Amino acid sequence: MGEGSTLRLKLAVFDVDGTLTKVESCWRFIHERLGTWLNGGERNAELFFRGEISYDEWARLDVSLWKGTPLSKIRKIVSEIPYRNGVSEVFKFLRGRGVKIVLLSAGLSLIAEQIAKEIGVDGYVANELEVSEGKLTGEVKIRVSIKNKGEVLEKLLEKFGVKPNECVAVGDDPTMIPVFRKVGLSIAFNPQNREVEKWAKITVKGKTLKAILPLIISNL
Repeated sequence: MGEGSTLRLKLAVFDVDGTLTKVESCWRFIHERLGTWLNGGERNAELFFRGEISYDEWARLDVSLWKGTPLSKIRKIVSEIPYRNGVSEVFKFLRGRGVKIVLLSAGLSLIAEQIAKEIGVDGYVANELEVSEGKLTGEVKIRVSIKNKGEVLEKLLEKFGVKPNECVAVGDDPTMIPVFRKVGLSIAFNPQNREVEKWAKITVKGKTLKAILPLIISNL
């Protein structure tokens, strides 16, 4: 929590890819299972990281490679993404103490939806694949980009009636930095780089998400 604050945590916001799952990118995971990584996916990533296309363009190019794929096939692939050890225990602990849980991901809503059904959360915001007659149209509804998580967080705080210093955020990549800058308790869990670590109040490294529990407990 912020220095001198006595407010208890009421909302926990989690990144998904690489934080709640052992896979850093659900996009690439799907590409590799469909065989589209070497047939366009890798090139799209290179274009983005060279600054030649925007994140929105990158997402749309990626999804266009999956056009016509049955949604059932994508769901099956997503079901193979392994969860981080300790996720269910951490969520159970938070719910038992009245803390709301929200997933905030620049990845796909399918994995967030799956976690919501299997483990239980109070909400999620992620990018949604468009589907028609059971098949992907090749389009995507972009709700979370690499830059707007801070704006999405503000809407979530308003929705749940929570102040910034009553919120904990946990994540591993640079998309979480705008969130870390706003919340009372920010935890970089196995951060991808030093910039992420720099903006987090606390850094935790480990194989299980349960490693963050002592920090949560001390701020309840």
